[in-house]
Amino acid sequence: MNLEGISEKICDKLIFSSYVDEANEIKSLMTKLLTLDKSDPARISAIDNLISRCHPKWLGDYYINNVTYKEWTDLITDFKKKLIQSK
Repeated sequence: MNLEGISEKICDKLIFSSYVDEANEIKSLMTKLLTLDKSDPARISAIDNLISRCHPKWLGDYYINNVTYKEWTDLITDFKKKLIQSK
Protein backbone atom coordinates (compact mmCIF):
# COMPACT_ATOMS: atom_id res chain seq x y z
CA MET A 1 0.00 0.00 0.00
CA ASN A 2 1.29 3.48 -0.81
CA LEU A 3 1.65 6.42 1.58
CA GLU A 4 -1.64 8.03 0.61
CA GLY A 5 -3.52 4.74 1.02
CA ILE A 6 -2.03 4.14 4.45
CA SER A 7 -2.89 7.66 5.61
CA GLU A 8 -6.48 7.25 4.38
CA LYS A 9 -6.77 3.93 6.20
CA ILE A 10 -5.45 5.49 9.42
CA CYS A 11 -7.83 8.45 9.10
CA ASP A 12 -10.80 6.18 8.40
CA LYS A 13 -10.05 4.12 11.50
CA LEU A 14 -9.59 7.25 13.61
CA ILE A 15 -12.90 8.70 12.42
CA PHE A 16 -14.68 5.37 13.01
CA SER A 17 -13.33 5.46 16.57
CA SER A 18 -14.43 9.10 17.11
CA TYR A 19 -11.00 10.74 16.79
CA VAL A 20 -12.19 13.15 14.10
CA ASP A 21 -9.91 16.05 15.04
CA GLU A 22 -6.81 13.88 14.85
CA ALA A 23 -7.91 12.48 11.48
CA ASN A 24 -8.48 16.00 10.13
CA GLU A 25 -5.03 17.11 11.27
CA ILE A 26 -3.42 14.13 9.55
CA LYS A 27 -5.39 14.85 6.36
CA SER A 28 -4.27 18.48 6.43
CA LEU A 29 -0.62 17.51 6.88
CA MET A 30 -0.90 14.90 4.12
CA THR A 31 -2.27 17.55 1.75
CA LYS A 32 0.87 19.61 2.34
CA LEU A 33 3.08 16.58 1.84
CA LEU A 34 1.37 15.63 -1.43
CA THR A 35 1.00 19.10 -2.98
CA LEU A 36 4.04 21.16 -2.03
CA ASP A 37 7.45 21.05 -3.69
CA LYS A 38 9.81 18.47 -2.26
CA SER A 39 12.16 21.12 -0.84
CA ASP A 40 9.40 23.34 0.63
CA PRO A 41 9.97 23.86 4.38
CA ALA A 42 6.22 23.48 5.06
CA ARG A 43 6.28 20.05 3.38
CA ILE A 44 9.30 18.94 5.38
CA SER A 45 7.67 20.22 8.57
CA ALA A 46 4.47 18.30 7.75
CA ILE A 47 6.47 15.09 7.26
CA ASP A 48 8.29 15.60 10.57
CA ASN A 49 5.00 16.30 12.33
CA LEU A 50 3.44 13.13 10.92
CA ILE A 51 6.50 11.05 11.85
CA SER A 52 6.29 12.32 15.43
CA ARG A 53 2.69 11.07 15.61
CA CYS A 54 3.80 7.55 14.64
CA HIS A 55 4.74 6.76 18.20
CA PRO A 56 3.22 4.37 20.75
CA LYS A 57 2.57 7.32 23.05
CA TRP A 58 0.66 9.29 20.40
CA LEU A 59 -1.33 7.40 17.76
CA GLY A 60 -0.50 4.17 19.53
CA ASP A 61 -2.39 5.34 22.62
CA TYR A 62 -5.72 5.59 20.79
CA TYR A 63 -8.23 2.79 21.17
CA ILE A 64 -9.36 1.84 17.68
CA ASN A 65 -12.63 -0.07 17.38
CA ASN A 66 -12.49 -3.58 15.88
CA VAL A 67 -8.69 -3.49 15.41
CA THR A 68 -6.13 -5.28 17.55
CA TYR A 69 -3.35 -3.25 19.10
CA LYS A 70 -0.81 -5.13 16.96
CA GLU A 71 -2.71 -4.40 13.74
CA TRP A 72 -2.93 -0.72 14.70
CA THR A 73 0.75 -0.39 15.60
CA ASP A 74 1.79 -2.28 12.45
CA LEU A 75 -0.22 0.22 10.38
CA ILE A 76 1.42 3.13 12.21
CA THR A 77 4.86 1.58 11.65
CA ASP A 78 4.19 1.18 7.92
CA PHE A 79 3.04 4.80 7.80
CA LYS A 80 6.25 5.97 9.48
CA LYS A 81 8.43 3.97 7.07
CA LYS A 82 6.66 5.48 4.05
CA LEU A 83 6.96 8.97 5.53
CA ILE A 84 10.69 8.55 6.06
CA GLN A 85 11.05 7.36 2.45
CA SER A 86 9.19 10.45 1.20
CA LYS A 87 11.68 12.89 2.73
